[in-house]
Amino acid sequence: MVLAIGAMVVLLADLYVPREQRGKMISLSVGVVAATALSVVMIGNPDTTIAGDLMSIDAFGMFFKLLFLGAAALTLMMSGSYLTVEDAPAGVYCFLVLSATLGMMFVASGIELITIFIGLETMAVAFYILAGYLKPNPRSNEAAVKYFLLGAFSLGILLYGMSLLYGLTGSTNLHVIATALEGGGENSQLLQLALILVTAGIGFKIAAVPFHMWAPDVYEGAPTPITAFLSVGSKAAAFAMLLRIFVEGLPSVAMYWQQLFEILAIVTMVVGNIAAITQNNIKRMLAYSSIAQAGYLLIGVVAGTSRGVTAMLVYLSVYALMQLGAFAVIIFLRRKDAVGDNLHDFNGLYFRRPFAAIAMLFFMLSLGGIPPTAGFMGKFWLFGAAIDAGFYRLALIGVLNSAVSLYYYLRVVVYMWLKNEPVGSMPQATPALTLTIAVAMIGTLVLGLYPGPLFELAETSASALGSVATSVSP
Repeated sequence: MVLAIGAMVVLLADLYVPREQRGKMISLSVGVVAATALSVVMIGNPDTTIAGDLMSIDAFGMFFKLLFLGAAALTLMMSGSYLTVEDAPAGVYCFLVLSATLGMMFVASGIELITIFIGLETMAVAFYILAGYLKPNPRSNEAAVKYFLLGAFSLGILLYGMSLLYGLTGSTNLHVIATALEGGGENSQLLQLALILVTAGIGFKIAAVPFHMWAPDVYEGAPTPITAFLSVGSKAAAFAMLLRIFVEGLPSVAMYWQQLFEILAIVTMVVGNIAAITQNNIKRMLAYSSIAQAGYLLIGVVAGTSRGVTAMLVYLSVYALMQLGAFAVIIFLRRKDAVGDNLHDFNGLYFRRPFAAIAMLFFMLSLGGIPPTAGFMGKFWLFGAAIDAGFYRLALIGVLNSAVSLYYYLRVVVYMWLKNEPVGSMPQATPALTLTIAVAMIGTLVLGLYPGPLFELAETSASALGSVATSVSP
C-alpha cells in the first residue's frame, strides 16, 4: 500500500515539478522506496496469509521485497544523469519503475497462481513501456516491440500451463495444488505437459536457453538504467515465482521438473558464456552474461534442498550488486559525444577516472567468481549445494563455465588498464551516480569477505518454503 500510494504521489507531483528539475523526482521516488522498505522491515515475518489466502507474508517474501527495493533505489539513483543526457522526463519514468517494483513484490508474496500472474503482468507492462522510453531512439523502440511481442507470447504459454494445473487439481492455490499432487497426479502425461509449459513461460522471464533470444536486443536498446533493473529485478522476481510454484507448490512431482531444470541449467550456462565471448557491445555482453548467470542460479533449483535455495538467494543478492554496479559505470561513460556501451569506450579509463576503472575491475572479477569478491562466495555455495545433493556433473560444468567467462570479463579490464586511446570527452559523474557505484563496490567486497549475515538471512528465508526441508533425491 505504501509503494502503490507513493507511486501515485510521484505521478501527481510530476504535474507540478518542472522537467529540468529531475533530481527532485528522483529524490521523491527514492524516498518512497525507503519508506516501503521500512514498512517491510517493521511488518517483519509474521508467517501468515492475507487477502483470503491470496498472499503470504513470510521471510521468503520479505527477503525478495528488500532485494527488489534495494535494486529499485540504486536504479533510480543512477538514472538522474542518464535522463539528463538523453533529455527525457523523469516523472513517468520513476512512476513506472515503482510500478514494476510493486508487481515484483506481488510475485514474491503470491501463493495463488492468479496473484502471481497479476504481479507478473504489473511488472511486465511497466517494463514494456520503460524499454521504449527513449521515443526518438530507434533501438529503444525496437527493444520495446520485441520485448512486448515475445513477452505476450510467453505469457500465453505460461497461462496455458497454469490452466492445466488448475484442471488437474481443481485449485489455483499452491498449497492445495501441493496436497492434490502428493500421489504424483492421476494423469502424469497431462501433468508433464503442464510442467513443460510453465517452465517455458518462466524460462522466458529468466532468459534461459532456448527462451533467451529477446535478451541481447532488449538489453542493448533499452535505456541503460532500465537494462540494469531488468537484468536484476525482473530476473529475481522470475526466480521467486519459480521457487514458489515448483518448490512450494509442486514438490511431490520433483522427479519431473528436476531433470528438466538440469538440462536447462547446462544449456543456458554453455550457450550464454560462448555467445558472450564474441560481443563488443558491453550491454550485449552483459546480456549473454546474464543468461549464463541464470544457468548458475538454476543449479540451486536442481539441488532441491534448503541449502540449494539458500545459495540461490545469496547469489541473487550479490548478483544484483555487481550487475547494477557494472551498468552504473556504463552510465558514467554516457556523454553527449559518446554512447559509452562499447568496449572501445573503456579505453584508458584507469588513466582518466581511476575510481570508475577500479570499481569496474571488482565488478568483472565478482561476475567471474574470483575471490575475495562476493561473486566467488555465491558460486561456491551454489556449486557446493549441487555436490551435496549428488549432482557432481552439474557442479563440474558450472566451474568450467565460470573459467570460460573470465575471458570476456577480463577483456573489459584490458581495455581499461592497457589501452590509452580516450574516446570522447572526459566522463563526469553526479554525486548520486558516484554513490551508486561506491555502494555496489563496497557491497561486493564486504559480502565477499564477511558474508555471514547475508547467509543467515537467506537461510531463514529459504526455510519459509517448508517443502525444501525434504531433500529431493537426484
